[in-house]
Amino acid sequence: MNPRRLDVEAYRDSLLEAAGELNFSLHGPSLDLDAPGNERRTIYGKVSRGRANDLLRLYDFPSPIQHSPMRILTITPLQQLFVMNSAFVEDLSAKLAKSVEQDPTETAKVRDLYQRIFARDPAPNEIDLALSYLNRANLTRLAQALLATNEETFWQ
Repeated sequence: MNPRRLDVEAYRDSLLEAAGELNFSLHGPSLDLDAPGNERRTIYGKVSRGRANDLLRLYDFPSPIQHSPMRILTITPLQQLFVMNSAFVEDLSAKLAKSVEQDPTETAKVRDLYQRIFARDPAPNEIDLALSYLNRANLTRLAQALLATNEETFWQ
């Protein structure tokens, strides 16, 4: 099966879910997706006709002022730069790192991150790579690197 990139709504929701922050509450007013603390599902995000949200614009959300029978999914370097540099993803990475801090060993922390993000155990070589990465960086950066992988971004 060919991998297919998640649409922006599913991708944002999967990032929030991995960090344990996704709010599943139904109904209610829409909120700006950039608003601090907005952890509601993306379908409840406010869509402005005058100012497009950066995340929506980067991930091929159709223009709200014209008819769009389908989305054309693109893959651009700006999408990866967003994941590597956005305050939104950095905040989620910090929350993920904090959630695994109490694990007794670095290996347990890596396993816990993989379970939370990918819902699977890491392979032995993935553990080795993560541990060598942790020698140069911290848990927050590792969580952010894992959130930026194709495994998180694409349907398999």
